[in-house]
Amino acid sequence: MNTYEKIVEKLKARKIQYEEIDQRAAKNRSVDELVRVTGMRYSEGMSTLFFINEKDEYVVVLRRDDRNVKSGVIKKLTNSKSLNFASEGDLNKFGFEAGLVSPVMLGELQDSYDIKILVDSKVMEMDKIICGIAKEGYGLKIAREDLFLFVKRYEVGDITEANEKRQTGVRRRILTGDTPSGRLHIGHYVGTLENRVKMQDDYETYILLANNHAYANYYEKSELINQNVYDVFLDNLAVGIDPNKSTIYLESGIPETMVFYGFFLTMVKHSRALRNPSVKDEIRYKKLDPTLGFISYPILQAVDILQFNADIVPVGEDQLPVIEQAREIARDFNKAYGHLFTEPKGVVGRVSRLVGTDGKEKMSKSGHNAILLSDSAEVLKQKVMSMYTDPNRIKATDKGVVEGNPVFIYHDAFNPDVDEVSDLKDRYLQGKVGDIEVKEKLYKALNTFLEPIREKRKYYEDRPDEAKEILVTGTKRARKVVQGTLEKFEKLVGINKLIESNDV
Repeated sequence: MNTYEKIVEKLKARKIQYEEIDQRAAKNRSVDELVRVTGMRYSEGMSTLFFINEKDEYVVVLRRDDRNVKSGVIKKLTNSKSLNFASEGDLNKFGFEAGLVSPVMLGELQDSYDIKILVDSKVMEMDKIICGIAKEGYGLKIAREDLFLFVKRYEVGDITEANEKRQTGVRRRILTGDTPSGRLHIGHYVGTLENRVKMQDDYETYILLANNHAYANYYEKSELINQNVYDVFLDNLAVGIDPNKSTIYLESGIPETMVFYGFFLTMVKHSRALRNPSVKDEIRYKKLDPTLGFISYPILQAVDILQFNADIVPVGEDQLPVIEQAREIARDFNKAYGHLFTEPKGVVGRVSRLVGTDGKEKMSKSGHNAILLSDSAEVLKQKVMSMYTDPNRIKATDKGVVEGNPVFIYHDAFNPDVDEVSDLKDRYLQGKVGDIEVKEKLYKALNTFLEPIREKRKYYEDRPDEAKEILVTGTKRARKVVQGTLEKFEKLVGINKLIESNDV
């Protein structure tokens, strides 16, 4: 019986569903050629790489085909000084021909040989895997969990990096969103909204309306929260979020979120939750007597991110500690149960934190120092003309300070006429321009920026049924993703093992 026949026998003995992929049109066995002839994506394939070190120890690496091996990391994990590909003679000893290796045989080999197996963490994110079946001209397509029934001892790690030439067709995932505490302002735009609009063309984008979070602030005001949800939803559409490219969904429409939340609460120590700078700053700024829900706010945010296995989270600078806590939870879980969660990366907008119109360190709806994306031209003008500037400048002929001046911070952020801004700054420093002229030109730039946003918002306000359908459809689509993650989570943890067992 040859190796291919052994593999088929193993699969059938366990009644595992699989598919043989016809690759006979390929001119050679290279991954690039197989992708070309089969139409598969690099991210769907997995290679089984046999190495041997200076101590004649075998190391097998299971690597997703859109990734490159980090040889230095693998050497460190295996205490190797050098790693070379196993020879054709070695592969023959294991029952393989060169280029016709299959991971299905690894468990059997581990019974006879001392083989260390390292698995790329990206492999553990795959649902289906295309790999070798030890038959010329064919590949094996199989569910990941079924494939790993044949691998007895292995270690999962971040042992690869992206192969830029093989990223075609691979879309990384974004999760971002807003707590509906009121309409969004221009600080939100430069902090995160602008990024999510730009990135939705290149990333699989999910945008959260975090209404569960809102109850941590005022649980008794459900009607207000619902109105705020709708306003924030419209603001996202107004700035350019395209429902054909991005999925906007309602947090409470995914009840599975609370299962993850309950489990994560058991993982994070109370002292760690209290140390989160985002929580501490918010308590101080709003002078809160916080609820337990408010203190554990970042843990629920971690759930929102990790249940989607988001690669990137566009956030304001003040939310970076939340991303770090999500990364900690992902690492702790993966270490305890096996790889499930991606460690996300936070991305801050071009203006990390926009000061308020009153000069305070942070623009805030509750601080009444914000310019809303939905402000009318009249309201906008009133806010701009009453803005804080240089408190030591009494007359227009006094030399002013530009650095840290909110009016010029806003000019830099929203006035596309760089020459005009430069001229205003020069004259302001010399005492040759008054605050009124500087503010009037800022108003003009901001009004030009906000006008199309107001128009887009009005479009959806006039079409509530169309808007509702976007939210309903998005929530259903998002829930399917989370349900898939929860299914994997429950199998890893064994949380329902007792009631699912046939022995009970």
